[in-house]
Amino acid sequence: MDLKPSPERQILFDTLTKYFENEYKIADRNTAAHSELGYSKEAWERMRDLGILESLIVPELNGFGGTPLDISAVFEALGRGLVVEPFLETGLVSTKILSKGNESQKKLVADLLENIALPTFCHSENDTDYRKSYVKTKLVPDKEGNFLVTGEKVMIKNASGASHLIITCRSSGDYADEKGITIACIPSNRSGVDIKSFSSIDGGRVSDIRLENVAVLKTEIIGNDGKGFEIISEAIDFGILAICSEALGIMEKIKELTLDYLKTRKQFGVPIGKFQALQHRMAQLLVEIEQARSAVVNATINFFDSNERSSVISAAKFSIGKIGMLVAEESIQLHGGMGMTWEYDLGHYAKRLVLIDHEFGDEDFHLQKYIELQ
Repeated sequence: MDLKPSPERQILFDTLTKYFENEYKIADRNTAAHSELGYSKEAWERMRDLGILESLIVPELNGFGGTPLDISAVFEALGRGLVVEPFLETGLVSTKILSKGNESQKKLVADLLENIALPTFCHSENDTDYRKSYVKTKLVPDKEGNFLVTGEKVMIKNASGASHLIITCRSSGDYADEKGITIACIPSNRSGVDIKSFSSIDGGRVSDIRLENVAVLKTEIIGNDGKGFEIISEAIDFGILAICSEALGIMEKIKELTLDYLKTRKQFGVPIGKFQALQHRMAQLLVEIEQARSAVVNATINFFDSNERSSVISAAKFSIGKIGMLVAEESIQLHGGMGMTWEYDLGHYAKRLVLIDHEFGDEDFHLQKYIELQ
């Protein structure tokens, strides 16, 4: 099987990589990441002109991609650039969910492409243990035949600048049941919505959202009432594939930074890369990174295999979590004290790589899930 990207995807990847190298400086990224918004509006608009959003969206919704191969190629490039703009929760996960909705909700995708709307996915709650089906936020009918939603969502990315919130609610069943989950898409400024934002460790803004008897219209429900689990499950799997690919891009960038340092840093009059012990450690990193790539490629090409998707996604996420931690730790040690400085790029890449392990389930969670699926 030929696993090389198509010429079109290779051109897109090369274009994005070159753009981030030349136009997206880490210092500017860090300034934007720790701003009130959590990213740069100017950078967001410039990146949109490169076709990134369209490459994540299916042709039926005015995109030109949206396949696992497209998503993997784009997010690997985003990882190399350490991009903090909201392509994951907004450009990918939200659009995958909205694509299952009514015409008004599908129009939100078009509005996103026109920079009119900015939806974000609101799912995680306290004590979920990373389970997709863990939803305590309650959705109850009101007297007019619509709904009221009450609950709390935590650590939601990009909510502070969002125009719409895509909220998972429970209309029936126990808090961990797959049945009874309903998805609602509401404006972020609706009465009863309280958003408190703060900086995350790896850059960007996250928010805790409190919902108190927030009105939800029938037309704002995505899919069928109580049958939203399959929609969010697939969207989250797309998100896992994306951040695994992002991690690959980060690892490749860390590899380049570390190799360059070993070739230029001198000790006893020779580059430290001449020392056999360091060569062995670097060689092991290269092998591990290729192993991670194999796991992500396997998840990409088997994504739409209903019998395999859960297994290959968990295998990829476990591999990325385990190998990502090794790459972060070893690269910083090989750099010595320089690897810990704020002014050097490596520390920012390593920090993001470690935090990726905790998004959509850490390595322990996905290892256990993989074992259960065998």
